[in-house]
Amino acid sequence: MPDLMSKLKHAGRVVVGGTWGLVAWSLSGVSAVAMVIWGIKAVAIPLLMLKTASWGIWGLGVLREAKTRPPLPPPSDPS
Repeated sequence: MPDLMSKLKHAGRVVVGGTWGLVAWSLSGVSAVAMVIWGIKAVAIPLLMLKTASWGIWGLGVLREAKTRPPLPPPSDPS
């Protein structure tokens, strides 16, 4: 069961994108708040640039996390 939990935790980190993914999700949230505050017409170009950057950062985070291996469970004692 601990093996399953470590695999699920690793899969969650891959989906989120790790630390870089959290930065990207924060940028995306900031751009959404800016759109609500100032309106879509005022932030259209900067919003497009922020969204493009956040998707790129998230993609890099996902690739980086996917390359890492989850920690191996400790060996069980056969006796």
